[in-house]
Amino acid sequence: MFHDFELKGVSKDGEALTLEFVIPWGQVWNPVVLEYQIIVELSGCRDLLCEFFVFKDYEANKSKPLALQETEKRITNDPQTLAKLGLEVQSYTYTTPDIYVLHCNSSKEIAGGELTFTVTDYQIFNDNGEPLTLGKLKQWASQWWDSIQEMWDEQKK
Repeated sequence: MFHDFELKGVSKDGEALTLEFVIPWGQVWNPVVLEYQIIVELSGCRDLLCEFFVFKDYEANKSKPLALQETEKRITNDPQTLAKLGLEVQSYTYTTPDIYVLHCNSSKEIAGGELTFTVTDYQIFNDNGEPLTLGKLKQWASQWWDSIQEMWDEQKK
């Protein structure tokens, strides 16, 4: 379900982790909402770590294909740094009992990264602070993928 979720904000207070995402699904709504934001509040977050890869000398090498550019591995657990990386969640993995890894790419000078954290419970809110259910998110995800399928079908004609 997580795909192209842009991480815009990160805060941590004790074992409470808050992630703010811009999701792409609003692009298919009427009226269109380009920057629809959701807030995910996670509890039981004892561990938070992000391993990411920065392109070396990005400006000098940006004309090279991405696969040929050298990277440097960096690690952070600082929420402010995480929020500035421009990470976009592409997928996730879950390992019992409570470990999540968000697999990310970036539209900035970051080749990619993984955000790993523990969580025991969650709540999801819309940009007005109103609770969102997983059912609603799944509905939006289905609409998004259906619109992509329609676009592909139109291109085949």
